[in-house]
Amino acid sequence: DEVVTGFRFAYGGAQDLYGVTPDLCTLGKVIGGGFPLAALAGRADIMAHFDKSAVGAERWLMQLGTLSGNPVAAVAGLKTLEILRRDGQYEQLRANGRRVMEMMARALDAEGIAHRIVGDETLFEPVFTATDPRDYRDVQSADAAASARFNAVLRAEGIFKSGGKTYPSLALAEEDFARTEAAITRAAQALTEG
Repeated sequence: DEVVTGFRFAYGGAQDLYGVTPDLCTLGKVIGGGFPLAALAGRADIMAHFDKSAVGAERWLMQLGTLSGNPVAAVAGLKTLEILRRDGQYEQLRANGRRVMEMMARALDAEGIAHRIVGDETLFEPVFTATDPRDYRDVQSADAAASARFNAVLRAEGIFKSGGKTYPSLALAEEDFARTEAAITRAAQALTEG
């Protein structure tokens, strides 16, 4: 499943980063450049089942989609992939992510708030716990109210972050980093206010 990690961890997704070759791979989000688009990729012998001329009518699998062939999403996706292929893009994305991770850690440390920043520089989250989370259950047992408050203050400050993860952008400019840091500082402070 590369719906979240595809083209985010690396141009070849998490499978490229970790050296895994799956039988099938689902892709979404970035492949449409922010527009509704998804893809299924896989080994040729499996994908052949979507081609009636390759496997015959009895072994053919019909594939339908409400937004299949959406030209706007396809053009946006192609442009996004073109940008991601440029030299240095992933290094910049990781640098942007590290910078935001460091902002979060500094602000939360300054307020004495127990936390761990978990994830990859391209996809991470502050988890409000005093111990290193080892698995999904550990993350689920962390302070969900603190996470919700932190995210709500960020949104109120104009920093739109998903409730679950932080996705840094290549488009962040210095003024964006300054606004982000100020918002993160206010969000951390809000956690210590009555």
